[in-house]
Amino acid sequence: MQAAKSKLDAALTKLEKAIDTKASSADGSGALGKELSAAKAEISQLKEKNQEVSTRLDGAIGRMKEILDS
Repeated sequence: MQAAKSKLDAALTKLEKAIDTKASSADGSGALGKELSAAKAEISQLKEKNQEVSTRLDGAIGRMKEILDS
């Protein structure tokens, strides 16, 4: 009976460690997911700014060409 109780205690201890490890891992991936979302948002903002700058530069180049052609 004592041997069975010891085995059960050992198994429960292993299970608790596995649960703790899994919970820690899940927290880490949650943080990683938040970082990924933030990076994607930043990329989206940078793409919008890039498009705006590109449009403005195209307009400036067009105006310069008009001035040089006249």
